[in-house]
Amino acid sequence: MSQSTVSLVLSGKASGRVAAATADLVRAAADELGYQPNAAARTLKSGASRTIGLVVPDITNPVFGHVLRGAQSAATAAGYTVVLVDADGDGTGGEASVRALRQTFVDGLLVFAIAPPEAALAPGGPPVVLMDMPDGDLPTVTLDLKGGVHAAMEHLLGLGHERIAHLRADIAEPTFAARAAAWARALHGAGLDAGEDLVARCAFTHTAARAAGNTLLARDPRPTAVLCDDDLLAAGLLLAARDRGLTVPGDLSVVGFDDMPLAELLTPPLTTVRFDAQALGGRAVDVVLAHIRGDEDAPRRAWIETSLVVRESTGPLPRP
Repeated sequence: MSQSTVSLVLSGKASGRVAAATADLVRAAADELGYQPNAAARTLKSGASRTIGLVVPDITNPVFGHVLRGAQSAATAAGYTVVLVDADGDGTGGEASVRALRQTFVDGLLVFAIAPPEAALAPGGPPVVLMDMPDGDLPTVTLDLKGGVHAAMEHLLGLGHERIAHLRADIAEPTFAARAAAWARALHGAGLDAGEDLVARCAFTHTAARAAGNTLLARDPRPTAVLCDDDLLAAGLLLAARDRGLTVPGDLSVVGFDDMPLAELLTPPLTTVRFDAQALGGRAVDVVLAHIRGDEDAPRRAWIETSLVVRESTGPLPRP
């Protein structure tokens, strides 16, 4: 058979141009020979690699594993592959890895907005979609942070709590600023103070959260409930409560954020704000593909809903 006939069949363009019986023979021969198209050659010819880069701040955080799974599923369905970059894993904050991705003709980038590498945002590159970014000039797929925090605060206020503290991730990024603003807005809306005595900040580890939690719980008057920026921070706070002889939820109510698998394994199981991490990854792929294709109606903003999952770490205001 001619080279053009074989090329049409193996590139999926045979319909209406090559007889069905002939196409079947070509595919059978390819299967027998174990033939695989040369991806590098296809990239050089077409200028497209059908590859999407996913840049996350810390692959050891289980949330990003679920994001990757959702992104992979959506990409595979569209004939693309996802390449993962751990921005914390190459010693450069992801800069070297992202530069290498861009140099290999990656067609698009998905970047979590927690300290995104500058190389990912440099002009002249492929389309970029930011994830978990409340605002920004680039296309974004973000969580309904305000709705999630509002649901958590309404739950705690409904249980009678007034001194509701906020254990914050000490990272100057819009996603955490949005959570802090929503926390303060909920307290002010209930006629309550949102002062610094109700705030503690820490690095994104359970060890740091434990130390910050001990400081927070030593204040007088002590908070009776704490909203945490992440389930990992909530886990550290539970350890701090145990350090100080406090029971949860008898003496202290605790709410997390993300609904990681560990939330159900903690003692007690954690009340937390849930979002579908796989849906976040899949939606981000849909958005970046629209921009790769140059669709006129390619979305600039997309939202992933949040909801509150009530478990055993929250209870009524303790009696005096």
